[in-house]
Amino acid sequence: MIKKIIHNIHISQNLDDSFGGPPKSVPYLCNSLNNLGVDTQLVSVKLIENESNSIVNKFNLKWNSFNYKYIKKLRYSPEIERYLKLQIKENTIFHVHNPWNYVPYIVYKTCKKYRIPFIQSARGSFYKWSLEQSKLQKFISWNLFQKDMLNKAACIHATEINEAKALRDLGIKTQIAVIPNGVDLSEFENLDSQEVSKNNLNLNISKKYILFISRVHPKKGLEYLVKSFIKYSKQFENYELLIIGPTDDEKYKKSLDSVISDSKLVKKIHFLGMLKGKNRIDVYNASSLFVLPSHTENFGMVIAEAMAVKIPVITTFGTPWQEIEKYNAGWWVELSQENIDNALYEALSLKEKDLERRGLNGFELIKKYEWKHQAKKMKELYEYILGDRDKPEFVYEYEDKI
Repeated sequence: MIKKIIHNIHISQNLDDSFGGPPKSVPYLCNSLNNLGVDTQLVSVKLIENESNSIVNKFNLKWNSFNYKYIKKLRYSPEIERYLKLQIKENTIFHVHNPWNYVPYIVYKTCKKYRIPFIQSARGSFYKWSLEQSKLQKFISWNLFQKDMLNKAACIHATEINEAKALRDLGIKTQIAVIPNGVDLSEFENLDSQEVSKNNLNLNISKKYILFISRVHPKKGLEYLVKSFIKYSKQFENYELLIIGPTDDEKYKKSLDSVISDSKLVKKIHFLGMLKGKNRIDVYNASSLFVLPSHTENFGMVIAEAMAVKIPVITTFGTPWQEIEKYNAGWWVELSQENIDNALYEALSLKEKDLERRGLNGFELIKKYEWKHQAKKMKELYEYILGDRDKPEFVYEYEDKI
């Protein structure tokens, strides 16, 4: 029997490196699917003039990006609609990686008209905390198309079980595939010494560094880490704090600046902005502890990457990383100032060898999340949707207990 070639189109609202999240995970998924014989391509809206994606370039992936019109937030691009229609052929599956705006709407409209199966990735957008943000836009989108789109999808992709539960709580009855994101361990092989990485970033080689990588946005809970660091800075004076990522909320950033200025620790808390390529690898390698006190994450790529570099992690119940406790790879706590304080104090109080041991434990944990394993599941999901295999065990029907 000749196997069908699956034509797989991944659509996202933006894939520039500065955007974070899907611009890393989606191209890595596509590359791993290509390695399994799936014909993939990427489609997105162009939000900045000189956009670039290092993973797309690294693996020479097929990527088409189209200009938006009128209001950037809506991601309206009639060129995408015309292009998607031209891509339809036998065994085509559309996979859209964001909700709420024109991008998923046009995927839904196109698939409905031409009877093409599509998958909607939830991408952390349907947790209770997330639904409270930009409520008016989400209310309009939900009633205009989003609820119907979720219920008409061939399948919904969730990266962790609580994301699936959140969708069920909204009354969505579509089958849900729980497939985590992955990590590319080869990206973190052959690291320089920690001293060399510090030198590359012009950091003080005699200091130890606590690392935060994510958007500077209230969702990420950075204020908890900043306040905790300030609290213990004198007691652990050899530690400094590195904050890596774009500022997504200027008002929030100004509030952090004010807290830091009042503490007189400006010289010990470093906002380095967005780092790419070798600099991004170096900042992991230069650090002794990683902290992401997020309100909610459907995976948390930076947590996986920190463990890939053998760094112990402090994160919250808002992330799906309870295995950190099981593997003794760090601290997984309910988000509160007291809990972040206690976890940071315990981490900084450990002997260096004990902290390093937790990092090594995290590396053992993250091995099972390599992209090749997650892409194999995704291919099985596509084959199931096309009628070429039985339902995989990670696909949950509405009647199934989650």
